[in-house]
Amino acid sequence: MGCCDEYTWTTTIGDTFKNYFEALYPVTPQAEPIYDLRYKTPKQFKDGKILRTHRAILIIGALDDKNDPASAVIRKAIGPENVKKAKNNPSYRIASHKDRWAEGQTVIYWFGPTRSELLKTVSKDYQEIMKQFNKADTDFFIQQIYAPGSNVDATNAIFENFKIDLKIPRDFTLANIDSTSVWLRRETNKTSSNIFITTLPMADSTALNPENHKRIRNQLTKIYFSTHIEDTYMQIDDEVLPIYYQEMTFDKKEALQARGLWKMFNDFMGGSFVTYMIKDPANNRVIILDGFVHAPGQKKRPQMRKLDMIFSTFSS
Repeated sequence: MGCCDEYTWTTTIGDTFKNYFEALYPVTPQAEPIYDLRYKTPKQFKDGKILRTHRAILIIGALDDKNDPASAVIRKAIGPENVKKAKNNPSYRIASHKDRWAEGQTVIYWFGPTRSELLKTVSKDYQEIMKQFNKADTDFFIQQIYAPGSNVDATNAIFENFKIDLKIPRDFTLANIDSTSVWLRRETNKTSSNIFITTLPMADSTALNPENHKRIRNQLTKIYFSTHIEDTYMQIDDEVLPIYYQEMTFDKKEALQARGLWKMFNDFMGGSFVTYMIKDPANNRVIILDGFVHAPGQKKRPQMRKLDMIFSTFSS
């Protein structure tokens, strides 16, 4: 939830903020924003029920605006000394408060000494705000995903076969496991979430680049994933939306993340996927962690986020 005065929300500061925080989540069949943004005026913000029912609250204001209730909330929260600090220290623009009005809640105060300085920080420091909210979101999802417990048998089987630690939630079941791969799935009446793990020898053909990723994933999914209809198989669908690639570090290892869409050839199925190709030089291999969802008529982002949270428990 975002709170600021209506003038701030409807002018350049608000437009800049929305440009970043309403950007699209990569990559889903239908457009879904990174965040479900809900705007509240300072008057609405006083509703105690609203304060208690949001896990993430962002309050934005210029500290010198004496007529803005949102700015008054910020001044009171950070205190007079920090108001002075904000005027003298251009790097001090963000403060946070945990469990402010509800357990597990993150409140972030985003401010500048003046409106012009507020615009500067909104343009410059938005990634830090996202980082803090994503961290809080990750902590929440991890607790939620593993609250019922873990699938110890699946977790142990993955380690025994691949020497990979990956904490599998209890509601995921082993669909298939052999000496080269493992497939886990979570089925509900509306969604299907899947995890596929394999390893490949380290070679030029498994170097971390987009061309190799696309070729390898299509080869693997053609072998392992089909439907009850004859001659069906899963492939990457990048005709409309391109695959989103990002080089990264995963468990202190060089990795390539890929996000895109998949479709089932000769059948009417599709959805979103995420792949992590992780270089493991100590064992002369490349580890493939792949997650995909099939959720017709449902938002894909929440399910993809949960798969990312599971993958965040990886180590080897």
